[in-house]
Amino acid sequence: MKRDRWSLDPTSLRVTLGVLRHGPISRAELGRMLGLSSASLTRITEPLVRSGLLIEGAPQPRSPGRPSLPLEIAAGAATFVGIKLARDAVHGVLTDLKGTIMRSGSAPLPEATPDGVTATIAALSDVLRGRRRPRAIGVSLAGTVAEDGLVRGTYLLGWSEPVDLAGPIEAATGMPVVIDNDVNAFTVAEHWFGAGRGADDFAVITLGAGVGMGLVSGDELVRGHGGAAGMVGPVLLRDGRPAWRAAGVPFVVEEAQRILGRDATPAELPGLAVDFPALAALLDDLADATGELAGTVSAIAAPERILVAGEGAVLLTGREPRVAERLAAMSPIGLPTPGLVVEAVGDQEWARGAAALAIRSRMRAS
Repeated sequence: MKRDRWSLDPTSLRVTLGVLRHGPISRAELGRMLGLSSASLTRITEPLVRSGLLIEGAPQPRSPGRPSLPLEIAAGAATFVGIKLARDAVHGVLTDLKGTIMRSGSAPLPEATPDGVTATIAALSDVLRGRRRPRAIGVSLAGTVAEDGLVRGTYLLGWSEPVDLAGPIEAATGMPVVIDNDVNAFTVAEHWFGAGRGADDFAVITLGAGVGMGLVSGDELVRGHGGAAGMVGPVLLRDGRPAWRAAGVPFVVEEAQRILGRDATPAELPGLAVDFPALAALLDDLADATGELAGTVSAIAAPERILVAGEGAVLLTGREPRVAERLAAMSPIGLPTPGLVVEAVGDQEWARGAAALAIRSRMRAS
């Protein structure tokens, strides 16, 4: 019987994870990063290359000696399902091992009960996977989730009591399940595959129905007691407003529509602000509030990089320098200002975050 390429000892798994997160990477650099000798690394990587989990890139010249063959993960070696739970819909993606979206889809959520959610997720997962056999499924939602995956509560679905969602989903899909808060999941995806790649200290601020934060410190996701880290919505700005009121998308859009006298989407507002001074002032205020919140995060956590994302990030189009200016004004003296990235994301990117949870859980399994 052919040996499962995922039946790896802990050291081989460390090597594979190192290549996934930092590849393409030379064996010499990988060995230094993991504290492994050249002989040990050769012994470990050769079977991983033969199994098809790692691949060797084109020779890279080096001096002195023969050209090195950089190692890279074989993206098609495995697939994963990511599911983002929303109030009235379920959004999903199928990704490869590098977190690249291969397929996406959505399904209405007619019944926001644990049984209804499980059935909808199972049906959408079947569509996404087709004939493939994904290694795991990740699920994210707006709420507090314990480290063992127990959903402690989610206002979005109206659940106030703890719910074991992982067990029923695993029984319905036949896949190992990992569940976490949606901002945590998105932060994992961006840390491993996106704007935070290569940064050991990284923060994400999300602007949406509310305001959230994800934090990576020392290359590890910070979950906090009960998985409740990152609840920055109640943080007060200098003028006394809570962050959720100053930077929450529904409040900004509602005020913008009052100024315009008609409906408008978030994506339209930056362009319309050119002809409406009151709207321009509203978006300037949003940029200042976002920069101030980022500055507060910087002062507390000292991240190397900060990503401002979510569907509300589109409201900051053209105002990124204003956000950066307020962030710089609040950064600790003597430390470089964190790099700032502003990026609007949609349902697919949120679901990709859930897939990243699944990838991380599989790559860290013992």
